[in-house]
Amino acid sequence: MAERHRSKDGKRETEDYLDDAATPRHHGRAQGNLERKVGTRDMLKRATQDRPGATRVRKSDEKTGKAS
Repeated sequence: MAERHRSKDGKRETEDYLDDAATPRHHGRAQGNLERKVGTRDMLKRATQDRPGATRVRKSDEKTGKAS
């Protein structure tokens, strides 16, 4: 890991690079159902298959406003 050197004059340079903008509270997932959809599909897959493997997000899961 790189060595970190403290300033001899006591100045905090990090504050020069940060702005005062608030961070967003929501992260842009439509309806928040993505995890639920993938989790339901994973449970069904594990119940019906001997060696189910990984369950991944599909492009059809990411369609906004569509519930299947």
